Amino acid sequence: MIAIKGYWYDGKTSAQTAALFRVYDNGAIGVERSEDGKVLKMVPGFGISVSPRLAETPRYLYFSTGEKFETEENEAVDRVLERLKRRSWMQAVHHLEKRRLYVFICLTAVLLLMFGAVKFGVPAVSKYIAFRLPPSTAGYAGRQTLEILDKSVFKPSDLDEDVKLRLTNHFQPVIDDHAVYGLNILFRKGGRIGPNAFALPPGTVVFTDEMVKISGHDDEMLAVLVHEAGHEVHRHALRTVIQDSLLSFVLLAITGDITGSSELFLGLPVILTQLSYSRNFEREADDYAVDYLRSHNKPTVHFANLMHRIDKKKKSDSKTSAGEWTGYLSTHPLTEERVNRFEQNQK
Repeated sequence: MIAIKGYWYDGKTSAQTAALFRVYDNGAIGVERSEDGKVLKMVPGFGISVSPRLAETPRYLYFSTGEKFETEENEAVDRVLERLKRRSWMQAVHHLEKRRLYVFICLTAVLLLMFGAVKFGVPAVSKYIAFRLPPSTAGYAGRQTLEILDKSVFKPSDLDEDVKLRLTNHFQPVIDDHAVYGLNILFRKGGRIGPNAFALPPGTVVFTDEMVKISGHDDEMLAVLVHEAGHEVHRHALRTVIQDSLLSFVLLAITGDITGSSELFLGLPVILTQLSYSRNFEREADDYAVDYLRSHNKPTVHFANLMHRIDKKKKSDSKTSAGEWTGYLSTHPLTEERVNRFEQNQK
């Protein structure tokens, strides 16, 4: 017989009674009040459930009729379970947590898992979601973003209509080649964001007046358009927002409330105007632009020339203004690797 000290709860009130839990050799169970030995419960067999062991926290033995017995004598409970061959997989967890080496190994494994999830899992899931979002959701995100930018950042373009028409006609072959993406060219006065261009889902490409004025050749603008088309083809804007809002997507998946999906895109204007795409996203868009320009016999060096010119303006402006420069190179950082890719692949 094994006797275990603890407390008895009758399942009807919150009263706690000091008691002795006895397991007889034939498997029968008896619970006696410690004060006077009065039998509180007697069952012919061990038909109860036992909570798993977690370090030295109290264990609970639950009766099917609602009563429970609480004890801190974990070793005694383990002996009972071992005798009755009632083992739980949680026992293995208890044995592992008592050994520091195993704890260290488990902690390392968890950290590696977290690192892998953030570095590989989140981008992969974000890409999967971005390419499966319904067009209506992406379109809503783009429209809302443009409305916010028009109210807070942009002003109406003051470019001559002839200039807009000339550029739009020059862009037409690119637009036609991307008909499935519905490219739509818009011009806005950029103000504090200066010479800039970016793609809004699902296919709107915005050029600022400052970008048009700093360009020295229409093919420079075309090269930028193709680069932005690369961002749209690979859905980089959506993927960036989704990566930052993955927790919200998990909640969306749990609740099934598709009406809340638009809230995930409220941060898109900030991302587009203040943050830069990841290096991998820029590389994908650059590779797309280089391949497209070369296949259409367009000099790739035009993109590099425009980037150099914008970089020169950035450095000039930084000398005369203490404010933060938020032009194209802020959202599409210039690197020697990027420029070399366009210069080395020129036609």
